[in-house]
Amino acid sequence: MTVGALCVVAVLALLVGRSLAARSAPESQGQPSAASVPGQPGTDLSSAGALSLGACIDPTLSLIPSFAPAIRSDLSQSLASLAAQSQLVTDAAMAGQPSVNLTVRQVDTYSFSTTMSAFTRNVQVPGIHGLTVARPAPGSAGYVGRLRVWSQGYQTVSDDRKATTGAAAGASGTIGSLPLDQNAASWSGISACVSALLLTVPPAGNHSYLLASDLEENVTPQLAGSFHGAPLFIVQACDNGSASYCQGLLDHFKQEMQRLDVGQVTVIRPEDAAQAISQWVHAGAATP
Repeated sequence: MTVGALCVVAVLALLVGRSLAARSAPESQGQPSAASVPGQPGTDLSSAGALSLGACIDPTLSLIPSFAPAIRSDLSQSLASLAAQSQLVTDAAMAGQPSVNLTVRQVDTYSFSTTMSAFTRNVQVPGIHGLTVARPAPGSAGYVGRLRVWSQGYQTVSDDRKATTGAAAGASGTIGSLPLDQNAASWSGISACVSALLLTVPPAGNHSYLLASDLEENVTPQLAGSFHGAPLFIVQACDNGSASYCQGLLDHFKQEMQRLDVGQVTVIRPEDAAQAISQWVHAGAATP
């Protein structure tokens, strides 16, 4: 074959290759690669994490009888509110909601006892994934693939919210019906109640603790476990109205908790407990 003929063959091969490439191009036009499309499987969803919460309620009769029932009610209503927006799924991006694992114990003469099951409850409410992106606009780059992934994420969030609705209602009922140990013969093992929480709250998740009490401990303190730097929120009743006396009780109790490596201690007045407890159940934190 002559040199000229070879050149003609080479040119024809190049043209054929370009033609084949042109034919295949429309199939991928407007469909960016998987690496460049936002929201590939798993990327449209975010996890809001997990909360491991522990609460001690002081029902002893050194406090006014309405104190412990009010705290129990605040916890119950806060758990119910985890489902308040369970059906509000929109086309917009939305934040998730952490799962909640809550253990409630009560102050008693034997607060540290392993036989306190009648006055102890553990409830769990699953979390809700967040959607990191809004529904893609029709005609936008990669619309078909992105819509498919977004729709899968949307369905996951919708399923999460339905599961949370049922679990939150059940958890609210469990805590709302918790019997209170308002035995006139009971003493106040307050530090023992907190110590028992430190040893029984599940290790996973972000930990936060709540104590509702007047801090008038009248049995030998029992210190066990560790906060590992987790925060403690104290709803402190001061029934006798003496600021200096109640502050003294608080200072002494905080010193005891520091021996257990407590993190930030936040004090809340009972008048502000409802809102603070709601914040605590939703986020593991609260502002007085």
